[in-house]
Amino acid sequence: MAAGKKQLTSRIVPGFGFLALLWVLVGYILYPALTTLWKSLSVDHGTGIGRYVEFFTSSSSLQVLQNTLLLGVLTVVLCASVGIGLAFLVHYFECPHRELLDKLLLLPVMMPGIIIVFAFVQLYGESGLVTKTLESLLGLEKTPYSFSGLPGILFVHVYTQYVYFYLTVSLAIKQIDASVIESARVLGASRAKVFRSVILPFTTPAIITAAAVTFMTGIGSFAAPSIIGGGYKVLTTQILLSKANNYMETAAVQVVVLTTISMGFFMVLRWYEKKKLFISSVKGVPFQPIRIRTRRLRWCASGIKLVLVLLILLPFVTIIVLSFVDSGSWMVSIYPQRFTLENFAAIFSKARKFAPFMNSINMSIMAALFCLVVAVPASWIIEKTRNRLRGLVDFLVVLPWAMPASAIAINIITANSTPSVFSFNMVLVGAYVLLPLGYFIKSLPIVVRITHISFQGLNSTLLEASKSLGASGCRTFCKVTLPILYPGLLAGFLYVFVRSIGEYTVSAFLYTASNKPISIAMVNAIFEYDIGLAMAYGTVLIALTVCLSILISRVSPVLR
Repeated sequence: MAAGKKQLTSRIVPGFGFLALLWVLVGYILYPALTTLWKSLSVDHGTGIGRYVEFFTSSSSLQVLQNTLLLGVLTVVLCASVGIGLAFLVHYFECPHRELLDKLLLLPVMMPGIIIVFAFVQLYGESGLVTKTLESLLGLEKTPYSFSGLPGILFVHVYTQYVYFYLTVSLAIKQIDASVIESARVLGASRAKVFRSVILPFTTPAIITAAAVTFMTGIGSFAAPSIIGGGYKVLTTQILLSKANNYMETAAVQVVVLTTISMGFFMVLRWYEKKKLFISSVKGVPFQPIRIRTRRLRWCASGIKLVLVLLILLPFVTIIVLSFVDSGSWMVSIYPQRFTLENFAAIFSKARKFAPFMNSINMSIMAALFCLVVAVPASWIIEKTRNRLRGLVDFLVVLPWAMPASAIAINIITANSTPSVFSFNMVLVGAYVLLPLGYFIKSLPIVVRITHISFQGLNSTLLEASKSLGASGCRTFCKVTLPILYPGLLAGFLYVFVRSIGEYTVSAFLYTASNKPISIAMVNAIFEYDIGLAMAYGTVLIALTVCLSILISRVSPVLR
């Protein structure tokens, strides 16, 4: 009797848990996306494609679409040029201090995009330090360049997104089998032939993967186009404009168009990854970096690397230095005249200025916990079970990766603007919980990937041995499963926290007076000409992000 009850319980609990997981994934990822699609099809007195006809026959809408695609393509081309070149410079050729340089080159991807944009504005904007210095040195009557529009956006994109190419191509170079290169040289192949026949095929999958990710990121970019885009309009900024004017049907059409483009590249990427499975272990002879024989070329390479490191560090140094500036004393002069600690004192002593900081911490913790609660069972089902619906779970947890952040935000708004079973029969628009919900959805695919790798290291034999020795399921989980998964889970938690604490795009769509995050507080401070306070917020974010990134690299080899 007891054994039958125990067996019944062992079936009911996992079944209930699986249904709860599906309820969350369908209710907060699939249902909002379908709600937006349905809203885009709503026309007067029914449904139809009238709004899409209107979109694709409007010259202004087509211009915005063209701008978006052009931005994505140019971002890929420029980021590929910089990222691939750096990967070869650092990992294909001999490079002193390679490990340190590698970490410095990864800095931009760890920083919230909104901080980078503001740093560039303070350096290269119309009143920026570099701009005014050049203007003064050259005796110019007007600024030598305009840091706005498409060139300004591309400058920011290259700085923040070349890392995708750098990371993947660097990894591909490390995987090259040196014996293949040696064999080709022994058979008389020239250096150019070796590059075309050996090096290029090895690195092509990495380049294509990085290109797809960069394109999706480029067309979904919001911070740079909204702050320095000027008259260069793209879909993400138009979505916010439509939402602000309460044209939600128009916003829904723009979201569906943007998501469809991103989804198309995502599907191509998944197909290509399955077709060209990347080999993650070195076989044969490990690749050894090649020595640059000519001294002049070595000096040239070192000079390029030094300039790049300075360019990478300059925005961070600028933010930190300007965080000590007395904003009132820096209104008419080119350079700051007076430095003070009052900006930091204001953040940590005045409740109104401290509130955004605490809001961001609280919501980032909530998002990280949501992610773990969903990612752990989802990864377990995908990796360790033969459940017939695991393909559906895999699709739903990865789906947000193909959605731009602005699309995720609009999906949440449309789904929660009317009562539904997933909103517990309430209207949640304007509620505190929607913003951490947005952070959660945006970060879920990455956390699932991290926990998925952790589950791959969990040997089923250990679990069976624990059970055969009489341990209960709870004891097996605490003593066997959790210690193995712990580093990955902690890394996933910290990763979501780092991504969420300075997040701007989802925040701009979903924040309210009760949960204004630090990124919005920074923007408000800039528009109120309180540069010192905005940079102080940025410095606090940089300090938090650097500390947590170091902790992530320590606790989990997955993200190293």
